[in-house]
Amino acid sequence: MSDDFVERMTRRRVGLEALRRLRRLVDAERALEADKARLAQRLTIALAVLAGLTFLYFVLR
Repeated sequence: MSDDFVERMTRRRVGLEALRRLRRLVDAERALEADKARLAQRLTIALAVLAGLTFLYFVLR
């Protein structure tokens, strides 16, 4: 095996591993953002219910 071949294969291997690492980071970031979106949706629904109940309390009082 020539030095050129070994160098090319090493660069290829290192490059692929770097891409895999970046992919894992992106996947983790997307999962975190999805969790935040679900939490925001739950909080919005809870606040809407609370606002509705507060409105009913003052109207029916």
